[in-house]
Amino acid sequence: MASPKVLGKEGVVVRIPAVISQGNASHVKAGSLTILVSGLEIHDSCSLLMHRFEREDIDDIKVHTPYEISIRQRFIGRPDIAYRLISAKMSEAIPILEVQFSKKMELLEDALMPRSARSSSPIEKGCSVWQAASGLMDRAMPHEPCSGSQEGPSLQLQRSEPLVSEGDAQELRQILRKLKSLALDTETELERQDDVLDGITAAIDRTTLTIDKHNQRTKKLT
Repeated sequence: MASPKVLGKEGVVVRIPAVISQGNASHVKAGSLTILVSGLEIHDSCSLLMHRFEREDIDDIKVHTPYEISIRQRFIGRPDIAYRLISAKMSEAIPILEVQFSKKMELLEDALMPRSARSSSPIEKGCSVWQAASGLMDRAMPHEPCSGSQEGPSLQLQRSEPLVSEGDAQELRQILRKLKSLALDTETELERQDDVLDGITAAIDRTTLTIDKHNQRTKKLT
């Protein structure tokens, strides 16, 4: 259940499991994000529709990290409708959202940069999420000098030092551990709901069979 589902029926492009919160609420629940040709749908863990965004109704989609987005529909005179979604499979959805909602997508640059690098190395607004993520990984990796390089030892030493501090690396590790935990919790909850639905389906089948038997007996008596 945790793997993304790419479907062709009913205009479904992709469906991914996600942890969902609405507006500014701190309460989160497991569910899924479905990208349709005509819009977006958010379902809870029981596959019940929480909200459907028609394509033309979406005002902005913000990418906070490669694993987290928020979707908003603005209103005048009443509260906006907004959802925040976190998923370890968000990388399957963001490129599709970029194609379908290119003019409404907003990449929050600071969310993809370590704290120490935010003021000194801004990402250009026009770059994609994946360019930003690649830049972050490049900063985190130490650069080894080539074996045949003629550069001086001081320059080689400078290149071998990582550009991300230990504190930033620890922060990234904590974020990844949290996302992994959320993904595992979501997968467990969806699997549990599958088992519950299987039990309900079996009970319905048994009830239907019993009703059919009673109907047959009633017909014989009449």
